[in-house]
This record gives sequence, structure tokens and C-alpha cells, in this order.
Amino acid sequence: MACRYFNSLQSECFPICFHSDVNMVISAPTGSGKTVLFELCILRLLSRFISAGGIFIHEKGSLKTIYIAPSKALVQEKLRDWNKKFGPLGINCLELTGDSESYTPRNILEADIILTTPEKFDAVSRYGIESGGLSFFSDIALLLIDEVHLLNDPRGAALEAIVSRIKIVSGNPKLKSNPLAQVRFLAVSATIPNIEDLAKWLEVPDQGIKRFGEEMRPVKLTTKVFGYARAKNDFLFEKRLQNYIFG
Repeated sequence: MACRYFNSLQSECFPICFHSDVNMVISAPTGSGKTVLFELCILRLLSRFISAGGIFIHEKGSLKTIYIAPSKALVQEKLRDWNKKFGPLGINCLELTGDSESYTPRNILEADIILTTPEKFDAVSRYGIESGGLSFFSDIALLLIDEVHLLNDPRGAALEAIVSRIKIVSGNPKLKSNPLAQVRFLAVSATIPNIEDLAKWLEVPDQGIKRFGEEMRPVKLTTKVFGYARAKNDFLFEKRLQNYIFG
């Protein structure tokens, strides 16, 4: 059951997520409630469709949110959750992974939230969207990156290419057909050892950098260190250690 109140992490990040458009990079333990920060930024973007009279006027695909996660399972989990939360508002969520081959260029252009993996989105965006071209990139207003520490993974090249491609288009007014889509970046992970370097790359100001420690972990971890006698050589020692690892 969902919690009715923000935890301390969410409360601290709320003003920046929902009351500003600055880029953010957040390091916090697994299970500490980072998904809510994504949703706050989405709601911030959707608030731009509310008229002075409080009426929600929404044009399909005009300001897109791109959610990038390292696995199809995580993408599909968020898709189910966000369809329930944003679907009643008329927000169209689209899965773009290797398991979803039923999409069309029109589906992509009309989607409000695209949930995808780095490899799939890199492949789609590298060769352009048929009949969409650069206008597709011009409509991107929010880029959400889950598990951003995977930049250091062999698969990180695809994610780096995506971010660089979006930054080039968003930074060049001659390439933008939708001047309203000023791209905002939000990157989160359970572990970011070089958070300052990442923040510089994503052009995150100081107030957008948030680092939370183990005190935010909902289930505390217990650390134990075991020592074992050395073997005759390193190979035998490594082989022996395999027997001590719990299955």
C-alpha cells in the first residue's frame, strides 16, 4: 500500500522537483523512494498544461518525458504503475523495448511518456523517427535516467550517446521546432561515487545535487567480515573462496 506522506528524502527534494525546472542528480539507497521524485518532475511538466481557469488542456506528445532504465523488467514495472496514475489524465505512456515491436512512428510521436532502455532508444533515435525527424527531439522536455551509475558499464555508451544527442538538439535553437521544450535532466542511482563529475556533465547547479547515505535505507544492512587462511597459491585460494559464498 502506498504511503500517504513523503519521507525525509522526498520532502527535501520536493521544492526543487516540483517548484523549479533545474536539472538534478540524486544518489540515495535502494528503496528510499526515488521513484516519487520522477513523478514529481512529471507532474511539474504536466502543470504547464493547466490553464488560468484550472482546466487541464493537453496536446498529445507536445512535451515528452523520456524514462530510461537499464532493464526491460524495470521499464514494464514503471509502465504498469504510471498507466494507473497518469492514464486517467489522458497521458499516453508507451513502452519502447525489444519486447514491444507493435509501436508505429505515430505512436511514438503522440506518446507523452516513453519508457525505454538505453540500447533501444539509442537505436530508434540514432536513425530518426520516420516522418518525425528532429521534431521528435524538439518535443522532449524531461529526461529521467534510472540507475545512472551504469554509465560506467560497458552498456553505458548507449546512454551517453542519448544524453549527448538530446543536449545537442536542445542547445541549438536552429534545430528546435518546439521552443517550449526546454529539456530537464533528472538522474538517480543508489551509488554515484563521482556525483560532481556527473552533475557537471548534466549541467546541474549546486542546489540540484542531492546525496543521501545509508540512513535513508528502509531496511538496514548488516556488514560482516570473515577471514580465511591462504592457500598454496592464488588460484587455489580463489577456488576455495567459491565454496564459502552462500548460494
